[in-house]
Parts: sequence; structure tokens; C-alpha cells
Amino acid sequence: MPILGNFPAGGGGGGTGGLALAAVTNIATVTAHEKVYVSWTDPNDLVVAGSTLAAWGGTLLVRKAGSAPVSRRDGTVVLDSKTRNQYSTTYFCDSGLTDGVTYYYKFFPYTTSSTYTDSTDDEFTATPAAVAPGNVSGMSAVAAGNGKITVQWGDPAATVVTDGITVSTWASTQVVYKAGSYPTDPSDGTLALNSTTRNQYATNGFTITGLTNGTTYYIAFFPTSTDGAVNTDTANRVTGVPNRLVINDIPAQSGTLTYNKSPQNPVWDSAYNPAIMTLGGETVGTNAKTYVATFTPDDDHVFAGETAPKAKNVSWVIGKATGTLTLTPASLVLDKTTTSATFAISGDFDGSYTVTSMDTSIATVVLVSGKTYRVSSVNSTTGTTSIKVSCSGGSNYTAPADKSVSVTAKFVTIYGVSWDGSSTTKWSRTDASASFTDPVPAVSNGNGSSPFDSLQPWAGMVKDTSDSAAGVLVKIPKFWYKWTKSGNTLKLQIADGQVDGFNVSPAHANRGDGKGERDFVYVGRYHCASGYKSTTGAAQQVNITRSTARSSIHNLGATIWQFDYAMRVTIQMLYLVEFADWNSQAKIGYGCSAGGSKENNGKTDAMQYHTGTTAANRTTYGYTQYRNIEGLWDNVYDWMDGCYYNGNGMNIIMNPANFSDSSGGTLIGKPSSGWPSAIAVATASGLEWAIYPTAASGSGSTYVADYWDYVASYPCLRCGGYYNQYQDRGLFCVGYYNASSTYANIGCRLQKLP
Repeated sequence: MPILGNFPAGGGGGGTGGLALAAVTNIATVTAHEKVYVSWTDPNDLVVAGSTLAAWGGTLLVRKAGSAPVSRRDGTVVLDSKTRNQYSTTYFCDSGLTDGVTYYYKFFPYTTSSTYTDSTDDEFTATPAAVAPGNVSGMSAVAAGNGKITVQWGDPAATVVTDGITVSTWASTQVVYKAGSYPTDPSDGTLALNSTTRNQYATNGFTITGLTNGTTYYIAFFPTSTDGAVNTDTANRVTGVPNRLVINDIPAQSGTLTYNKSPQNPVWDSAYNPAIMTLGGETVGTNAKTYVATFTPDDDHVFAGETAPKAKNVSWVIGKATGTLTLTPASLVLDKTTTSATFAISGDFDGSYTVTSMDTSIATVVLVSGKTYRVSSVNSTTGTTSIKVSCSGGSNYTAPADKSVSVTAKFVTIYGVSWDGSSTTKWSRTDASASFTDPVPAVSNGNGSSPFDSLQPWAGMVKDTSDSAAGVLVKIPKFWYKWTKSGNTLKLQIADGQVDGFNVSPAHANRGDGKGERDFVYVGRYHCASGYKSTTGAAQQVNITRSTARSSIHNLGATIWQFDYAMRVTIQMLYLVEFADWNSQAKIGYGCSAGGSKENNGKTDAMQYHTGTTAANRTTYGYTQYRNIEGLWDNVYDWMDGCYYNGNGMNIIMNPANFSDSSGGTLIGKPSSGWPSAIAVATASGLEWAIYPTAASGSGSTYVADYWDYVASYPCLRCGGYYNQYQDRGLFCVGYYNASSTYANIGCRLQKLP
């Protein structure tokens, strides 16, 4: 047993002898109010060469006041731990102690054979004491009004933890203030607050009242534990000076108010805080004007620049409403049955107003009563004008925009027809002629009738023999027209007087020859005969070029010219509105001569009525006239001047002095050759009357029903028909011929442009 001599013998007062264990290790202590916490590591068993010579049986912890225990029986045994290392990771708590007393502790590990270790390494001391909470955070003290400071802080953590042990719990924070110096403890000054709800004042703060403005106050925070430990750290201090709060921004009106006939209150901007100021003065208004409200701060506030609460005057405005003006009705029509009409003025306005006729030659206006006015025609004058109403601004309304009542004086009559673009040749009647029946042309030199016989300009189309140089003419009065193309629909209107949006008939229009518009034009009743006069009973002048006919006709007189495109369309317009059908052969008569060969002029002289056929019926070939104009599709074609065709299309020349076979004029479009199935209206200024085909899928009984033919190298156009009995002829038939060639079936017709 020589090895055993190397190990300590047991001791510690009264042990049974044997080998003792080593001292405990890793002693750690934590003190708190009336408590000492300790942790340690128990010694290992004594093992040599794989043999356990001494085994740990437990560890005694002995406490003594005044000095260290000298044995396991010298003091109070506070613990006999028989679970090895039970308190190596957790603390044993020795409680019921007296704060401020130093206690001496000693461990006595022992073996299973009750051999105790007695070592100074097992000794330690500890003094229990209450632990104060931590410091406050986020301290501030700011002026909060008259004699007021608002303090704001965050309380310390709810507990103080040391190595996992709660050694202190926050109970309250005492707020103490005084003048001159910081309080050193809760009793050194005035207790403003003992806050027991943690962080109650971290956001909104606590206001101390009853202070003196301008005085610096020293404020200390004393966090206190549940054990009564007080934190007196100087870090928990702040100063504050009470004063009235300054309002830097004077309230102002937000947004706008507009007069609405009812009382209104202004909306104030964010500078208005009803919690700190009182609103007075003019706070409600009805009329548009400037009002004055007052804002008076409470006792805790002043406006910038003031030392005491003083009211501020603030202007606010109710603006004028936008004036409105309504005229009822907004338009008036004066005509033969209604020579005067009234309108009424209404709306929101309170200023003065004037009522004025913009053209007193067409209409006048007078007050009837109140705000009702009468508009009257002047001398049954046709035209358009307006009655203008102008208002000034008033007290509550701005000046409304001027308004006008449109006045249409319709002492002219409009007759119209409309074609839907379908394969039918029939047009629908519109406007004043909407209810008219179809004319009944004469048959076999008999009589006929037409609802247009008493209407102008048709009634004015009479024979005229006043110019012996020209021969027998037909007079055509001026009229006004309007073509309207919308999709496939084509509409034609004729007025017996001037109307807005209408143009003067093409033959009467200003031709740029210095003569202006013409009230009347004349067309040869007959094809030109020998000497180029419009003569009855004579053979037609044929086998002539268009240019020869042009110069020869003009030799008859300064105002006498060859029949042109404008005159042809003038006649076509009159026919279309009267008969409401493209097919002149079907409506008036086949024409083309009775015998299939050319015969002398004057075959319709015996006809009692101005329009019809000499044949026994309209489907028999014979001789025709329309409104006293003979042979528009009979015997021979007529050269048609004032136009020519080239590769670009149809060109129109209005000034007869400039008539040409190949140059000058205005291009209106490129017509299609064949049986027309669609019609375009020219848009060139002054030529809005010119029509031409843009598609050709018709026949002699559908759509336009007359053949149109064009070739670029044959610029001269002829119109109508000749003795060849065929239904491609008619009032709308157009064909081409060579400028230098002559033809036995082409003659000419004259016109007079006075």
C-alpha cells in the first residue's frame, strides 16, 4: 500500500478516516436582497490505476457570520448536496439573510465513507444587498405652456438579471425637481410623480405644472426596485424651462369656397388647432365677399412675436360663382307663317345684361316682359343672324360667357331629293317637296302637270325671243343648291332664295369673267341650226369640231357662248328635284327621234305643255322636251364645253373666255366609264356642283341609267343622245370624242350669259 501514502487523510472534524477528495472548483456567487446565490463544481472520485480509492458521497455548504467555519460543525449547514454537480450550471439560493452582513461560507465535500475534505480553497464570502434598477433612457424636458414642463423618458428594464438570476425588479420611477441644483435623492426636492406603470410616459410624457416661466428646473429620475433600492445615478438628470408655447403659423383658409346661395363655413389649414386656440369673429357667410375670423390662443400658447395670448385676425373668402346664362330656345326660325317669336333668359347671374341683334336687317329684338324678348323679321328678309346676350359680373356671380340665339329667317323654300345609292333610279323627296306627287309629263303633244309649275325657279323657265342673234332661248332664273354626300347617300336641295350653306346654281355663279353672279341665264331651246342660231324647223349644225362650234357660236354676240358643263348640271339639278329619278327617258320619254334618223328642230313646238314626249307613250321613241328645252337627248348630241378629259380625270373651266379642249381649268376627279353605280361630288372651291361617276356596275334601268364614257386621248365631251334608239341616252349621258374630228351625230347648243 505504498501508493496510499500519497493521498490526504480524512479530516474535517470527526470523519472515520480514509482518503479525502479534492476541493470544489468553479465557485461563483451572486448577491441580491437577503439572498446569496452560489454555484460550484463537485470534486471527482479519487481513482488510481483504474481503481476507485475514494468516491464522492456529497458536499456540505456551511455558513457562518464573522469568520469562516473551521469545521463542518462550526456554523449553519445550509445545504447537503448529494447529487453531484447539481449546482454547476444552476445556482443554489441561500435566502432569509440580512442585507449588509458579510457571510462566510465553506464547502465540505465528503466520500461515501464519510471522509470530509477541509480546505481553505473551499471558502468564500458574500454580502447580500438590494439591487437598484437600471437607468432611464430618452430623457427630455420641454416647455409645455404657462408654468409647464413636459418630461419624457423611458423606464429601465423590468428586471436586472445577473447570470440568469433576477436580482432586481422595477417598481417605479420617482420624478423629483427643484430650482438651483439637481436633487440627489427622492427627498431632495419636489416629488412631481411616482410612476408605477412602466414606460407610461415614454411617448406622450408627463406635464409638471405650477412652475415659474423662465426658471430653469433641475429634474432627476430615481428608478426604484420592489426591494426599495433606489438608482441615484447622475446620468438620470435633465433640465427644463417652462414657457408658453409659440404658434409660428397663423391659420389660413384651406381650399376655396364658392357662392352657392347657402351659408358656408371656411375650412382652415393645419395651423388651426382647436385644442389650443379659440375661433371667433365671422365664421359663417353666405354672400361672395371677404370675411374676418379671429383666432385666440389659450393660456399656454402665444403667436410668434407675442408675450401673452393675443387674438389674430384672419381673412377668408367666399368667391363668386361662375355665372351661367341660358337662352330658351337657343334657336328661332322665322318664316312666312311665323314672322316673330320669343325667347327667355335664365341662369345664375346678378349683373346687368344687354340684348342685341347682330344684324338688324334680318331681325330685331325687343323686351316683352321680365326676361322674355321678342324677335321679329325685317321685311321678310331671308338669312341668318343671332341675338347676342351679354352679362356683366355681379356681387355673387362672375360674368357668364355671352350666349346667342341663332335666328334663321327662312322666307325662301327648300326643295330636296335623296338617293340611297342603291340600284334603284328612284330618289326620295325631302324638305318642302317631301309630300309632292310626281309630275305627269305630256304625251302625244297633250297637256301635263307638275307640283313645281308654280314654284321658282321652275316656273320661270319660259321661252324667250328677245335676242334675235341667238334665236329662241329658254330663260332660267337663279337658284341656290346644296349637294350632300354621306356614305352612299346623295342628297340634293334647291332653294328659291339665298340660304346659309347653299351655293348659287352653277350656270349663274361667278365665273371669274368680271360679271359676278347672274340673276338669269339662257339656254338654246333647240340645237344650233344653220348659222349656229337656236332655230325651229331647221336641220341641226353637225360635222363640226367642238372648237369650231365654240368660236362660231360666240361670233353671235359677246354674251353668247357654247353650252357648257355648268349649264348641263344646272338643268340636271332642276330635273332631279322635280322628277326624283335618274332615268329621264323613263320619266319623260325615250326620245332619240321617232324614225331612227335625224330630223329638223321644232318637233315639240305643237306640245301644249312644257315637258313631255311627242310619242303616244313614254316607252315609244319620239321627241322630247324638258321645261321648253327641246332635244336634250334627241336627234343629235350636243358638244359640252367648259370641260375636258385627260389621263388625270375631268377638268372644269368656268370662264367661257377660257374654254379649251385640253388646258386650263380645275381637276375635280377621275370619273369611271360605263353604267354609273356611284356618284361623287366635287370638292374644289366654286365647283361643288360638279358630279361624276366613281363606279360602273349599273344598266340602262338601274342606278343612273345613262351611259358615261371617257377616253384619255379623246378630251372633248358630248352629252344627251341622238337618233339611234337606245336606252343608254338621257339627260345624264356623257361621251367622248376627238378634238379634231367631226361627226354627223354631234351638233351643238348655245347659251347666253348676260
